[in-house]
Amino acid sequence: MNQFTYVIRLISLFIFLVSSSLAHSENNTVKYCIDPKWAPYEALVAGEHVGISAEYMRVVSSLSSIKFELVATDTWAQSLEYLQRGECHMLSMLTASEYRRQFMTFSDSYFEAPNVLVASIGTPILQGYDGVGSRLLGVVRGYRQMEYITRYYPSLRIKVIDSEREGLEMLLSGDLDVMVGSLLTVNTFINMHNLDSLAIVGYAEPYDLLAFGVAKSHAHIVPLLNDAIARIPEDKEVSIYKQWSSSKVRYNATYKPYVLGLVCFIGFLCWFIWRARVKLHVRRLLHEKNEEIQLLKVQLSDKSRTLEFLTTRDALTGLYNRNHMIQRAEEEISRYQRFHSPASLIVFEVNLARSLDESDNALDVLFKQIATTCLAAVREVDVVARFSNERFVVLCPQTDIEAAKILIYRLRDKLLGQSAFKNQGVGMFFSLSELQPAETFLEWEHRTAKALSQSKRYGSGTVSIAD
Repeated sequence: MNQFTYVIRLISLFIFLVSSSLAHSENNTVKYCIDPKWAPYEALVAGEHVGISAEYMRVVSSLSSIKFELVATDTWAQSLEYLQRGECHMLSMLTASEYRRQFMTFSDSYFEAPNVLVASIGTPILQGYDGVGSRLLGVVRGYRQMEYITRYYPSLRIKVIDSEREGLEMLLSGDLDVMVGSLLTVNTFINMHNLDSLAIVGYAEPYDLLAFGVAKSHAHIVPLLNDAIARIPEDKEVSIYKQWSSSKVRYNATYKPYVLGLVCFIGFLCWFIWRARVKLHVRRLLHEKNEEIQLLKVQLSDKSRTLEFLTTRDALTGLYNRNHMIQRAEEEISRYQRFHSPASLIVFEVNLARSLDESDNALDVLFKQIATTCLAAVREVDVVARFSNERFVVLCPQTDIEAAKILIYRLRDKLLGQSAFKNQGVGMFFSLSELQPAETFLEWEHRTAKALSQSKRYGSGTVSIAD
């Protein structure tokens, strides 16, 4: 009885191992979808999967126990829909994103694809998406670039297209101003049609790190994919890149001529001696473009700083202008309302001699001397502005009236002590006020100006303190 039971158990174990082996074999048959119009990365030609991803999948299949079965679709959006519905288990070539990670698990990256901006000849170099401006930008439906632009550049005008090929055709017809596409796809289309009217006008961040996207229900194959990707020989990667970096895919080709052409093409390009040169050429090209983009960024930064200076400074004296002074004063009023920190305002006005009115050069020299003397007399925290032609304002943050008195008398003595001002008969009048609760800048400035009028009645060099 014990021997019979032992035999039964052996037979049961054998049946279990066989069934497990068959189940494992079936589980490693993976249905996948592709982007049918993304040559040379991948495409559907006469019902066959061709392109860079097809070559990598053949290598991965040979290095692992995974068998791939194509599920044909018409568009990339349909491929995404099929994977979410479970009609296919994997997408062959895509970049990970937060949205896609909700229903997919990604393998290690096996190919890098730079993205470029394409436009008509004559369009200036565009510094990424910042340079697109108000131009109408074409973006493929379902691509990661759509998620990236929506998150980081929501103000861009975009038009959703079904494929990169459609976008390039819309550029030719004038329905788009700019399109974002993959470098090899754009290059293949332009070369295939010998187009002289389109050009690459910039790079679009970020680069795509392409990988296999696997439905979470089949996440168990991801380690197998990663193991196979890690064991792909470098010479095979170079061979695949050479094969497709300048190829021309014709969508009306039949299967047999395509296979024969592909075999001949591979035979001519399998020269491993060019491996290092191809990589060097690509790196040099990317380096030159990056240097060009960095140069343009530096130039833009310099112009921005110049523009900022011109919009906040008086052109003659280099002091801050009226608008900037009002802005800084409003900030100080806001600080006073929150923290009750004191602030004072000094206003002084120059009474010009009649002889100076007839000489623009003498006036310019005089105002520049006043600006220089004023900056030397005040503190670093004080804000000095030329408020009008002959009136100057000094904002003293976190300064009460007593401290401001010391400052205004020092400023008056410095200005009136200049021999050049004495010889030219220049009169100066001064007023001072401390910020009051619930007071706006206009009220503050008006109260200080009234005190200035009082100084004018008493003569040059008089300092009046506002009530």
